[in-house]
Amino acid sequence: MNKLETITELLVNELTDFENNINKLESSLEKAENLKVKFDLVPVQQFINQLDSFQKRENTNREKYVDRLSQRLKQAKIYPKWAVIVFIISIIISFASLSYAYFLFKLERTKKEAAYHQGIQDYKNHINLFFKERPEIEKSYEEWKNEN
Repeated sequence: MNKLETITELLVNELTDFENNINKLESSLEKAENLKVKFDLVPVQQFINQLDSFQKRENTNREKYVDRLSQRLKQAKIYPKWAVIVFIISIIISFASLSYAYFLFKLERTKKEAAYHQGIQDYKNHINLFFKERPEIEKSYEEWKNEN
């Protein structure tokens, strides 16, 4: 029976310890339920403030960049001034040279037409002079002309 007593004694000790542990757990749970947890928000608040200042700084930098970009776009031109001036001058010179070439062509043409008409007139004068000097040939020419 000795062993039975020892086992019983061990069981009683274990049950007592278990009961004590349950009581401790209950008291700890009551303390935990009644405990008010305070969070330390100072580091988080500082971090939020840093992020806020960073955001403001980045916003101002972005706005400055956008303003500079819009100013440059307003001042920007598709072509530089000198290129536009050179282009306009080249157009004027081209137009002037084409006009001059056309004028020379017309002048040359009128000279050729005048020379042609002068040649025809000289030819007629020469034929008339020839026929006046040789009336018999003129009669032969008139007959030939009437046949053809």
